[in-house]
Amino acid sequence: MAQPPPPPPPVGGGPGGAAPMPQRGPNRPAARPPGARAPPGSFFTDGVHGQSVAWSPYHGNLLAVAASQNFGIAGAGQLSVLQQDPSGAIVEKTRLEWPDGLFGACWSEEHENQLVTASGDGTVHLWDLGLANHTRGPLRVFKGHTKEVVCVDWNQTRGPPLFLSASWDCGVNLWDPSKTAPVATFREHLGQVYGAMWSPRKAGIFASCSSDGTLKVWDARRPPNSVQTFKAHDHEVLTCDWSKYNENLVVTGSVDKTIRGFDLRAGPGGQPLFILAGHSYAVRRVKCSPHHPTMIASSSYDFTTRIWDPALQGPARQVRVFDDHSEFVIGLDFNVHVPGVLADCSWDETVVVRKV
Repeated sequence: MAQPPPPPPPVGGGPGGAAPMPQRGPNRPAARPPGARAPPGSFFTDGVHGQSVAWSPYHGNLLAVAASQNFGIAGAGQLSVLQQDPSGAIVEKTRLEWPDGLFGACWSEEHENQLVTASGDGTVHLWDLGLANHTRGPLRVFKGHTKEVVCVDWNQTRGPPLFLSASWDCGVNLWDPSKTAPVATFREHLGQVYGAMWSPRKAGIFASCSSDGTLKVWDARRPPNSVQTFKAHDHEVLTCDWSKYNENLVVTGSVDKTIRGFDLRAGPGGQPLFILAGHSYAVRRVKCSPHHPTMIASSSYDFTTRIWDPALQGPARQVRVFDDHSEFVIGLDFNVHVPGVLADCSWDETVVVRKV
């Protein structure tokens, strides 16, 4: 069964030098009473803990949420497709279930009703919401990993329909949705692979990040070796994303609590273009805005979601802090249809849609 990534290294301040748990901020609610209704702009995933969120590339009011029972340590998984109405209220349009935890989700770029999920049992699934019996199970199950799959991403550039899956088996698999066996496997990382993300501007190019501290860039048309490797952090790299405006910029987030930007033109020995510090625990997810050339969002084990602009100087780089969750904030995604709209999900069983 899947377990969450390890906590950040000790930073002092607690018994034996260990870091204290994040404290409840002024905007964090107390434990909600049973049967409480979610306020506008939020949704309660009662009984399961959010792991990933993904806005539909076709409909600006549809949001997929992958979740797991028991924080993903044991139990079943759930994929909820949420719909937000003009008033901000969010309702569950459909719910799909899998016997093991779900840790990642992405929408197809080819069919508006299809989604892919990643599971703790090592499988990947293609679901089709357009089928009358879609709640009975996935349209197709893909088997090619030997450990937990924690991330999936669909190719956004012109070309054949392909998607990636990243796994704790140290590999990244390339899939054609019409076939159940991997098209290719990319295996150079020396530790768990936490993320694999397609370039939104360069056809066939993707990046991956790993517990081995590296960021790797690959050409899916030329397996199995990577094109570039960066020693991105001294600790585990839990997340990466591409700038939507600069085709050479990849952003990473790490257990070391920092966010870093790398210019691929600098080569493997190149230093980060920027380092953003402010989180007090591991950075679990980073996302680059599709509507602002330098805006970055991050979510963290410190219970916060933060907005950054590395083009600014000094403390102004940290533009905004959202501290209304009461547990780890795991999933994060910008809405591609509505500028300035961001969704996150937390282990406090809450999904929040925010205006940034």
